[in-house]
Amino acid sequence: MLSSVLILYILSNAIFGHVVIDARVVLASHSHPSDVKHFEPELDTNIGYWSPSTSSIDWCERNYVVTQYIAEFWNCLSSFSMCILGGILFIQGLYNKVETRFLLSSLGLGLVGLGSAFFHSTLTHLGQMADELPMVYSMIIWWFILFRMNEFKQTKSKMFAIDILVVFGIFYGLLWTYVHSLQTFVLIFQGHMSLMVVGAIIKLIYLHQQPHHYVYRLKYLLIVYVSLLILAFVCWAMDQQLCERMNSVNGFNPQLHAWWHALGAVHCHLGIVCAEAMRLLSIKYEKHQLKTPQPSSNQPFKPEDHLHIVFYLGLPYVDYSKEKQTIETKTQ
Repeated sequence: MLSSVLILYILSNAIFGHVVIDARVVLASHSHPSDVKHFEPELDTNIGYWSPSTSSIDWCERNYVVTQYIAEFWNCLSSFSMCILGGILFIQGLYNKVETRFLLSSLGLGLVGLGSAFFHSTLTHLGQMADELPMVYSMIIWWFILFRMNEFKQTKSKMFAIDILVVFGIFYGLLWTYVHSLQTFVLIFQGHMSLMVVGAIIKLIYLHQQPHHYVYRLKYLLIVYVSLLILAFVCWAMDQQLCERMNSVNGFNPQLHAWWHALGAVHCHLGIVCAEAMRLLSIKYEKHQLKTPQPSSNQPFKPEDHLHIVFYLGLPYVDYSKEKQTIETKTQ
């Protein structure tokens, strides 16, 4: 899977190759307030270190209220929840020696969190690119995981092996980077991400319906996975539709966009864990099929016997300890 590393490496460098500009430079296409999407009639007049804003969207949280160095304090702070959960999954993945694809997915989640924090703290064009482009890159990796869930192709020459899905993912990411950096589309980007996310959820549910993936514990995790996304979307939509009321003099702004970040982080965490679990079951099922090539009623594959999920601080993780014990026993 060394070739799959190219996805994150090339795409993340694309930001600093084509899109890099000084974050405080006011671009001609993003300098006029009328070009910026606001969620209340009166524009926020607070001035801070990163002023004026060069992004194409300004969220509901009032700018530079807590400190003059962070435009949207709570939106910025909540973004680090993605960094924390992505970092935990990455470290645990290294310890358990999971496949590279899951390490990239965990890194992608952390990169999205960093980009989101940068965007909300500066409200600059570069910050917006650092926030939105890694989302697309992470979804490309996510789609690769879903479409390669049950495949175990071995190539004779790994040095010159080319995975057409990896090539397509890199091409698609570079194309989107170029197009999106020219004109920071708001509605098109949101629609594009919605299609990628909804399509991936449908694909993940379809994979769970396969007999060797069908475990009740995974079913419950998928229910929570989808429910969290719905709840996060409600927070995201209410933050925009009720912005003027929440920012009124007597109103109380619950910072629903920040909750969108936190709920989205847990949602992504559950998705990666579910995918890890299904991939482990696919590997176990493949080994079972090799041992018993002919259908046997005496030795049916029971997925619930091959998957153990543990919880730490309320969050689920795939337990690989039994797998390690089995390997150590065989080597002794």
